[in-house]
Amino acid sequence: MFDIHSHIIYKVDDGSRSPEESLQLIRSDVEQGAEGIFATSHYYLEAPSDPQEIRQKLKELRTKCEEEKIEVSLYEGNEVLYFESMTERLQSGEILTLAGSHYTLIEFYPLESYQVILKAVRNIRRAGFRPIIAHAERFRGLREHGLSEVIRLGAYIQVSTEPLEKSGLFAWMDGETKFIRNAIRRRQVHFLGTDMHRMDRRPPVLRQAIRWIERHAPDQTEALFTANVRKLIEDKELG
Repeated sequence: MFDIHSHIIYKVDDGSRSPEESLQLIRSDVEQGAEGIFATSHYYLEAPSDPQEIRQKLKELRTKCEEEKIEVSLYEGNEVLYFESMTERLQSGEILTLAGSHYTLIEFYPLESYQVILKAVRNIRRAGFRPIIAHAERFRGLREHGLSEVIRLGAYIQVSTEPLEKSGLFAWMDGETKFIRNAIRRRQVHFLGTDMHRMDRRPPVLRQAIRWIERHAPDQTEALFTANVRKLIEDKELG
């Protein structure tokens, strides 16, 4: 399974605080079933991350994983809080796409209007890139209007794995859990991500999500766990 959303690069955002914590996060994710992890440090217009710093620290983490025999593939990227001139920075290489492809992970403010989300998808597609909406369950506009139109316009959808660990009454009462489960059942989810930050705050939660999908959407396991990410890495459109 591939985790396309994480904050394992240390000391660049609100994620990992040290190389040691980064390794703890990676090891925990791998023990729960991850075979590949995308390091998607935050990128804000007001606080842009440095692509060279990310690449250097990711190289160090790959070396440490090899030394500690942690079998995992690590890929570069950014999680971008959408802004109007984002496409210019994608084209210049200031913003890291996922694994060097034309796929870019984007987020919005939780209460962002639906029209702004639609406009963002159009703008990114028009510039030749493929937007993946990060943790889509968090945005009111998508919860109210659904995912059909953004997908039709060319967006791909990533949902978080943590809400899928809820069960019983907790799952029934949790709006994000219900949104994610319904989206998976409707075949409107393309990628999964833990959005892990730190071991004591938003650690990776993956194992139960894998089990839920295997039980309730077995026909989608290949696409959600591996096939879609393989196409991403090859820089191909999803079929």
